[in-house]
Amino acid sequence: MNFEDAANFLWKHGRLLERRIFECVFLDGSKSNILTSLKAYQNEDGGFGHALEPDLRVPDSQPLYMEFALRVLYDCNIKDEELSQKACDYISKLADLEKGIPTILSSSAKYPRAEHWNNSLSTEPSFSRLTGLVGLLKWQGIEHSWLDKATDICLKNISSKTYEDAHTILTAFCLLESLPQTDYIKGLFQKLSKDLFIANFFRLDVDSHSYGLSPLEFSPSSTSYCRSIFSDDIILEHLKVLESQQDDDGGWHIEWEPPGETARLEWRAYKTLKSLMILHSYNRIVQWSTGKSTLQEGSTN
Repeated sequence: MNFEDAANFLWKHGRLLERRIFECVFLDGSKSNILTSLKAYQNEDGGFGHALEPDLRVPDSQPLYMEFALRVLYDCNIKDEELSQKACDYISKLADLEKGIPTILSSSAKYPRAEHWNNSLSTEPSFSRLTGLVGLLKWQGIEHSWLDKATDICLKNISSKTYEDAHTILTAFCLLESLPQTDYIKGLFQKLSKDLFIANFFRLDVDSHSYGLSPLEFSPSSTSYCRSIFSDDIILEHLKVLESQQDDDGGWHIEWEPPGETARLEWRAYKTLKSLMILHSYNRIVQWSTGKSTLQEGSTN
């Protein structure tokens, strides 16, 4: 794996947001710069827009963008009161605590988007999608009357429903992580873990070439909340596969068709950044200043 080639790919194709994250992780950059870049996507209504999730080229606020933004904060270990309060206000006005929240709004249909967002279910309320948003907001540690009520309702939903999509399970774990680890929460953790292994878009098999989330998405570091779900052998195999997937141009490829070449390069830069962060967190990258990075064979710590 060549770190310098990956870095050059990011400088060439990454958005300012991804470049600021890269600077923070690898070049002693500032988290405040990440926040500044992210807040540029936040609209007056508290939601996020402007193609923050590259497969949807919409300027208006969308729940999908909200999840992307809050996940960035989670991945970078950033908590921001102002941003999160505005975000919670937006979600509280849009969500239905009986039905959930749509992934994207019907108004997005007039803008370019990837084919998978033409699915009619994308505009239907989803409770598991809402649970993920509530979890990411709860992780921020903000005080909000709606959030407390939503948390209780979402916990009941986790306990009573089978979560079928790996994407929503990923963010639902954030809700459990944000709460005191009582026997009740630990029980829900075990329940979600079982849901995950039979969920759509979960890819436990290292030989799978179809789109999906691998164990490394749920355990991007050795200290991740979900690390105990997977054995050392599984993590090691996925780390080896991840390292081998770097392309000749330095970046990592995506497994779906985006709405255009700009979106493709934005996604590839994002995936390249995430891949470097995961390999770095597991001490697989031990140097990068000499051009050729060195892998720490066998490391899952």
